[in-house]
Amino acid sequence: MTPARGAADRGLVLIGAGSTVFTPGLLRDITSSPAFEDYTVHLVDTNGEAAETMAAIGRRLAARRGHGVRIEAHTDRRAALPGARFVITTIAVGGAGGWRADLEIPARYGIRQTVGDSVGPGGVLRALRHVPELVAIARDVADLAPRAWLVNYSNPLTANVRAITGQTGVRAIGLCHGTMHTKMALSAALSRDPDDVHAVFAGLNHLCWLLDIRSGDTDLYPRLRELVEAHAGGRDASSSRTEGVHAAVSADLMRTFGRYPAPGDRHVAEFFPRYLSAAGSGGLAWGLQGGQDMTHEYIDDKSRLWDDLRAQANGDVPLQISSGQEAERVVSIAAALLCDRDIVEPAVNLPNEGSLPDLPATAVVEVPAVVGADRITGLGIGPLPPAIAAVLAARAGQQELTVRAAVSGDRDTAVQALTLDPLVGDASTARAILDDAVVAHAPLLDRFGTVDGHDPQNRRPRKGEL
Repeated sequence: MTPARGAADRGLVLIGAGSTVFTPGLLRDITSSPAFEDYTVHLVDTNGEAAETMAAIGRRLAARRGHGVRIEAHTDRRAALPGARFVITTIAVGGAGGWRADLEIPARYGIRQTVGDSVGPGGVLRALRHVPELVAIARDVADLAPRAWLVNYSNPLTANVRAITGQTGVRAIGLCHGTMHTKMALSAALSRDPDDVHAVFAGLNHLCWLLDIRSGDTDLYPRLRELVEAHAGGRDASSSRTEGVHAAVSADLMRTFGRYPAPGDRHVAEFFPRYLSAAGSGGLAWGLQGGQDMTHEYIDDKSRLWDDLRAQANGDVPLQISSGQEAERVVSIAAALLCDRDIVEPAVNLPNEGSLPDLPATAVVEVPAVVGADRITGLGIGPLPPAIAAVLAARAGQQELTVRAAVSGDRDTAVQALTLDPLVGDASTARAILDDAVVAHAPLLDRFGTVDGHDPQNRRPRKGEL
């Protein structure tokens, strides 16, 4: 079906276009979709060279495929937004250095994180930086493109989408590819084609639970439990970088809560502090050292990725845009919204509004959703197992405090949000982390400083100083 639109609403705006993985994938998928033949894609980044590099890659892709999409680069989002139909946010406030600080500061106080971008003290600090900017972006969208859908990919996804939906009237969702990676890994272990496997995940971003998995009339959960018991290790498991039935933390959580969690040990472990302890070798126990190493390598690899992308933009090397799930989902959703064609998207982050009755209606949950006819509606999942509901409700409450702190700039609320994160656990550590972060992220977190400024003598001793 050919989408019916006016000339003024044929724009897709990507804010944070310097994303080295997401943006090339988005451009690849857009230039493969007929729904965007007459669109203009506006790539916005505060780094003009990054926006121009990505635009050059997009133009090369469009030319190679004979696609009619137009690609423009911007540093001013307000110049790109008027009349936009879709706005995608992939911003990283503080960049790779900010992410590194979110890991290193808590580590000074003995807190180890495998990713540090969603929960844990790193997730709180990241929210304190990202929420104000994303709310400002959403207000610009409301002003200049009120009909637009805003799709956020920036972490912490739950807190960011909650802030956008709570502070503005913009229609917004969050997308994450994590549960689909889990489904693919489990399907492979079950010797099934992923397309033939129906899986229902529900929960919060980076802690979703597999409530049902089947192929046709066959319930696959009994076989999944057998495979996990046969292959998963425990606290002394070997370091691993891959998902699957061997994953020790996911296996232990399934034994405890009765359902398999997603999306992989390096994410779900950060919701449960007991897993992030040292093994005898000094690395992380439960096979988690590989996941932590992946995070540090990804942060450190940014400069090499940019060298490769510049060479592709200049035509010095062939285009090498790999396929992936991150961007293809938003292109599929956008096409469904444009063409009045209903699809069921397996994992969308959006206000609860009854999909999970155990959680507040305003909480942002990750559930399957029906997309089409300019609407996105979360499916009703029903009550969760009581223990899983209790875990998610506690986390939703702590994330609500995080959003309030980020919106208000109130130091006491920020300390409370950090204290209530299970990886932190006490107020003195929370204050120390926040004080160090105010300095490391200056001036982004200045409003959370003490009245007299940062006092390094009035803090909890760092690990090794006692």
